[in-house]
Amino acid sequence: ELGFDGRLEEVAGGSPEENAATARAVLDGEPGPSRDLVTLNAGAAIYVGGRASDLGGGIAAATETIDSGAGKEVLGRLVETTRSLAEAGRRSSGR
Repeated sequence: ELGFDGRLEEVAGGSPEENAATARAVLDGEPGPSRDLVTLNAGAAIYVGGRASDLGGGIAAATETIDSGAGKEVLGRLVETTRSLAEAGRRSSGR
């Protein structure tokens, strides 16, 4: 109905490194079941949050966010902020 096709085994998690690589691949626009699952979940959140009039609109918005590079940009800012905060915590604790 929504145009997604895949099996659960295709999106099973792995090690932290594997999961990070999958997330980066999705945000780089790589097609496949992981991207499908991400756009479906994000689309549902967008719809439930009132930012789309229906699930299809939410999926379209999620797809555009990935395709435009905006999702990758947000991840980059999150990684940089996390690293900065970790470094500040190490400095303040004397490590």
